[in-house]
Amino acid sequence: MKTSLLVSSLLVCFLPPLILAQSKEVKPKILIGGKTPREVLIEFKFQGFLALNDQHWQSYRRVFSLTDTNGDGRHSKEEYIVNGRYMTEQSRRGIFQASDYNKDGYVSAFEYFENRIITDEAKLIFEAMDQNRNGQLTRVEFMASKRIRDSKLAAAIFKALDTNGNGELVIPEYLRVWGKWARN
Repeated sequence: MKTSLLVSSLLVCFLPPLILAQSKEVKPKILIGGKTPREVLIEFKFQGFLALNDQHWQSYRRVFSLTDTNGDGRHSKEEYIVNGRYMTEQSRRGIFQASDYNKDGYVSAFEYFENRIITDEAKLIFEAMDQNRNGQLTRVEFMASKRIRDSKLAAAIFKALDTNGNGELVIPEYLRVWGKWARN
């Protein structure tokens, strides 16, 4: 895939500080069926930044700019949640909270792009497993998808994703866990 100049710039500008910040934190090792969240995402063939092309970046930049009404390079709660034009206010609030990873009350362009990359690809994976296309992914559908070949690992992953324990996943529930895994 063609790597855009913007992708390279973002990786050079943002990843070293993120790696340094993460290396200072001591996080307990999370395992799902004996695998780390990163290894689980690899099992799903999640690509993150590597899956993007110039068209994706242009689209993300355009949408980000439309909401950044004061042009300061970040979304405030007022810009994104209160004055947003897409989805419900509740949905925008949830997306804002998920995107504002450093919890400073603003969503930077990088935080926005990162969240879009994670959620857009995660939704495609979810939709591919949702056999009846009803927006709910049951344990049966998840296991039948064979996305994860090892059935014990697949069961452990589903259990970790199914935070309310009702035997089915909906997009918001799935994305909350997936987003944490992708940012680990």
